[in-house]
Amino acid sequence: MPFVNNVESLRAWFDTCPHLQPNKPLTVDYTGGEPVEYSIFSVPSEIKYKTNVLGEEVPHEIQTLDYIFASIENYGKNKVNVANLGFYQKVIDWIMEQSAARNLPAIDGGVITSIRPTLTAYVNQAGASSARYQINIKITYRRA
Repeated sequence: MPFVNNVESLRAWFDTCPHLQPNKPLTVDYTGGEPVEYSIFSVPSEIKYKTNVLGEEVPHEIQTLDYIFASIENYGKNKVNVANLGFYQKVIDWIMEQSAARNLPAIDGGVITSIRPTLTAYVNQAGASSARYQINIKITYRRA
């Protein structure tokens, strides 16, 4: 099986989300400061081990990967902020629908069994007219 860059595969999967504005950047580990931009940030993920019958520590067959999906959005009075949270609710619903339908990206070294949001949307950074909103995502996969 050819190498599949995990974050690039996740980025391509998010690119199919109908709630993202077309022709807006979807980057990895980077956002500029101008609305509207999207990014996927890698987060340190624990590698799980188990002891096999020979007493050796080996990677567990079920592993997880953690990411943040973030965006720079217009920010200000209540109306725009409520709309931003509504956008994130649609993205969360889309993620859960895709996971339930088993429409999941490919990754290197395994097969994804689920993708689920683990935190609701929140403002991570805010300025006078723009803010970075984000949600946390956990991918569970079976090692190949």
